[in-house]
Amino acid sequence: MKLTLVSLVAYIAVCNGLPFADQLAANDVDNSHKWVVLCAGSNGWENYADQALVYRAYHLFRSYGIPESNIIVMHYDDIAHHSKNPNPGVVINEIGGKNLYHDIPKDYVGTDVNPTNFLGAMSGDPELAKRGKKVVKSGPNDHVFVYFGDHGSP
Repeated sequence: MKLTLVSLVAYIAVCNGLPFADQLAANDVDNSHKWVVLCAGSNGWENYADQALVYRAYHLFRSYGIPESNIIVMHYDDIAHHSKNPNPGVVINEIGGKNLYHDIPKDYVGTDVNPTNFLGAMSGDPELAKRGKKVVKSGPNDHVFVYFGDHGSP
């Protein structure tokens, strides 16, 4: 039952995500009205994958032409230089893969990765913006893509 549910969710996510990716990859598309919020909600070496996926997604969206100013990255930033990392400063998400840690913004790191800041960034909180934090500044015709990776522990 659990495997079926996971497979169904993955199928829906991939099938619904593909048209969006096609729109991003087109050369004649104005990506200035697209926003991306990427959040790795977990920390620690044992949750390596959550941050690695956010880093991969960041580079993917940049390759699609989404401006860096329209991508918000939330991550604890504690795996690249973790004592258990055999290659300090390197984060990969597949065996033999390239380093994904380079050029990753530090919009929200460490304790700044929290529910209040996540919701504030999503809603364009002017107080966060005043503090120099990135927030979504979308309008009625903009598109916002949100990825939140975590597994729900306390």
